[in-house]
Amino acid sequence: MPILGLKSPGPSNPAHFSLEPLIRPNILALQPYRCARDDYSAGVLLDANENAIGPALPSLAKGTDPGPVAAQTLSLLSDEEVASLNRYPSPTHDDLKRAIAKFRGVPNEEWVFLGVGSDEVIDMLYRVLCVPGKDRVMTCPPTYGMYKVTANVNDVGVLEVPLVTEDGAFQLDEKAMDEAFKANPDLKMLLICSPGNPTGTLIPLGVIKRVLENPLFKGVVVVDEAYIDFAPEDHSAASLVNDYANVCVTQTLSKSFGLAAIR
Repeated sequence: MPILGLKSPGPSNPAHFSLEPLIRPNILALQPYRCARDDYSAGVLLDANENAIGPALPSLAKGTDPGPVAAQTLSLLSDEEVASLNRYPSPTHDDLKRAIAKFRGVPNEEWVFLGVGSDEVIDMLYRVLCVPGKDRVMTCPPTYGMYKVTANVNDVGVLEVPLVTEDGAFQLDEKAMDEAFKANPDLKMLLICSPGNPTGTLIPLGVIKRVLENPLFKGVVVVDEAYIDFAPEDHSAASLVNDYANVCVTQTLSKSFGLAAIR
């Protein structure tokens, strides 16, 4: 069954990987939701039932005193932008996606998905790929605790293959992972945190490529790069999406960009 709404098939590598069998059948059968805003970027859409009176926020231009917090927020917006806060935004956010795609070196905005922080994106990957009470994922502790919390919320099993910790390495134990892949061929995801939280260590791109090309693992490799902007340049796995169909790279505006409150 084709993946509805997917305009670009993406890369065909590695040969052992196919995305469609990994997706939950009920998710694969979904028809993409469409609204009028997909077709019209301007004007007032009456079927959206937006509040015609306007937003419940004071305008700085009117000389009112909105208070220190509201004033700080509103000062970043023009009067026109404040006046339009009652209107639904673009459902696709293509301008922002294009900017992120250019900044991170991925082909175009179709390769970018926006969420309310990386946690939401990771949660959605669980919901798209993992059947509750049946499927499992692999994590490599010590690592970000939300991987396991999100798995528990979605009733997904977690197979843990600890990092190699000798001499402070905190690197993937590829031999142990191979044994786990052989014993558990139906794992849906592998979640890798690089730079690690809480370890702070980078997983080399060469190691990530070996995992992507490993025929023993037929799931999706999720590389969590929340702290990638604190690492040396050219260490991001984002460029790998150009060549590999089985990788998903998550990043955030909360850390290096200091924009945690906009989510």
